[in-house]
Amino acid sequence: MTTIRNTTTATASVGNQLAALTGRNLRTSARVPQLLMFSLTMPMAMLVLFSQVFRSVAAGPGFPAGVSYIVFLTPAMLAVSTVMAGTNAGVSAAIDHTNGLHDRFAALPMRAALTGVARTISEAVFTLARAALLGIAAVALGFEFYGSAVDAVAAVLVLVVLAGAMSALFGLIGDRLRRPDVVQFAGMMVMMPLMFVSSAFAPIETMPGWMQAMATVNPVAHATDALRGQVLGTATAGDTAAALVAAVGLWAAVTAVPVLTRLVRSARTR
Repeated sequence: MTTIRNTTTATASVGNQLAALTGRNLRTSARVPQLLMFSLTMPMAMLVLFSQVFRSVAAGPGFPAGVSYIVFLTPAMLAVSTVMAGTNAGVSAAIDHTNGLHDRFAALPMRAALTGVARTISEAVFTLARAALLGIAAVALGFEFYGSAVDAVAAVLVLVVLAGAMSALFGLIGDRLRRPDVVQFAGMMVMMPLMFVSSAFAPIETMPGWMQAMATVNPVAHATDALRGQVLGTATAGDTAAALVAAVGLWAAVTAVPVLTRLVRSARTR
């Protein structure tokens, strides 16, 4: 009976800690309304700009027949904006190191992984908010959703899992580099290939062979393909599964890095 009570108490404690950390992240973002506004509206501005500048791509070879460029572009912007927002997680992690908050968290009786989980939950919330605003802008530009309710749910799932993977990736960069200015530049170097070595802005078939090979392991490319299929109503279970597996694979690989680092350090000290 005592064991059950202790387990329940521990679970409640973890839940309370996670809720407190997540609430703290959301409040911190809300206290900088300018940053919050730009983070939420930047994808809308990019959608308007790209849909006008690159719309001639729709007339090129390899472009899906009967698909307008705004319908082709909107799912890509959903994926790309999720990657761009991931850098916020990296900068936040670096700021926690520079202001000493990370050290204070380490001194508290809580699991170290909770800070990363809280960042992921916060990014998922902002991802859904950005997706809603982006959808409104896309509809104003002529976007139409041809999928079913199941496709819509699958699209949300793909976006949330991709947001988790990006939050983990850039959060790791922030934890390692620990300087917000350096993290921003490093994040750009990681973000650019993820965004552009994919089918986000042009069909992969039009790219050089080496880029096509890179795109096959790019979780953003898989997410874009799945989202585009869900928007058009042509996505298969395999498309959605491939996007989820690619994102979860990256998430798992990133999560394993700190564990492997600790194991290596432990082995060296023996």
